Amino acid sequence: MELRENQRVELWVGGRAYPVRVEEVGAGRVLLSAPMERGRFFFPPIGTRVRGRVYGEGGAWEFEGSVTECVRLPVEAVCVRLTEPLRPVDRRALPRRRMSARVYLARLDQHPTRLVEAWLVDLSAGGCRLELVNPWPEPRPGEQVLVTIPGRAGASLVGRVVWSRPQFDRARSFAVGVQWDPPSAVAARRVLETREEIGWSRS
Repeated sequence: MELRENQRVELWVGGRAYPVRVEEVGAGRVLLSAPMERGRFFFPPIGTRVRGRVYGEGGAWEFEGSVTECVRLPVEAVCVRLTEPLRPVDRRALPRRRMSARVYLARLDQHPTRLVEAWLVDLSAGGCRLELVNPWPEPRPGEQVLVTIPGRAGASLVGRVVWSRPQFDRARSFAVGVQWDPPSAVAARRVLETREEIGWSRS
């Protein structure tokens, strides 16, 4: 895996992830489109430590670096000096099982709360990965959510969004990572224990 122009990057600044794009790749540096916050471009201070993550080829890769320059013209961009090359990462603390099931998501930090359909892609006692189509507003790390898994092996699990990234091959589709609150981790383990009996499938 190598960084390349127009590649999508999840840029972590101060514990928060921003979707950005690679504008230019040079020796030991990368120029990224400036992240946006509340509809405005956000320029981290010079020297800010950042972490970037890219997805592809069946996995995730990360790089670390520091902001050396912020560019406002002709395009808003941030130059990052790389302190190490891309490396493969696997930050899952617990093994996950691949799933394919329709679930319902409620974003508890929104009022009024409403249920929306989502797809459960994988599940562990620590969290899950979901796919959402046309979420509005876009999911943000830190949001509290309720994931309802219907059926005989179902459960209602509470957690928080830890990452969110656009699925650029489909318009307005997002992959979302959720970490369970401790009581829901126990319930998720019970769901995993009965999963093979139920034989969930995308239907």
